[in-house]
Amino acid sequence: MKSKEEILGKYYSQSADGLPEISADGLLKAMEEYKDAAAEAAFNAARQVDGERARFAGYEDYKASLQQPEVDVDHVQLVADSIVSQFLPDDPNSLKFSLDVNTGGFSYTVHYVRTPEGFWQYVGNEQKQF
Repeated sequence: MKSKEEILGKYYSQSADGLPEISADGLLKAMEEYKDAAAEAAFNAARQVDGERARFAGYEDYKASLQQPEVDVDHVQLVADSIVSQFLPDDPNSLKFSLDVNTGGFSYTVHYVRTPEGFWQYVGNEQKQF
């Protein structure tokens, strides 16, 4: 792994008075490069194995495995419907309410409305942004 000084050295330039300087953009790039190098070194040091084979061929395969697939909307509704009875409003005059659920590594706000028959019906969700 390259040292911090080696990485920073690539992004230095000379100022008009001959002193080395680094731009904010260069510093950000250097920090990202160092973060990636440290993460790859940590990955290599703690590489997981399944029996005799490495679980991931390399760091790039490991990073790709961290990307979580989008959660199916039907799955969000299934999760919400399974717990909705624990969150019903106490006010008998309420016509709608929302609750937050976590599933598949994402957070959602799900919405319900009361039908004319008095039942709570799922009407949709929004993925929460952090």
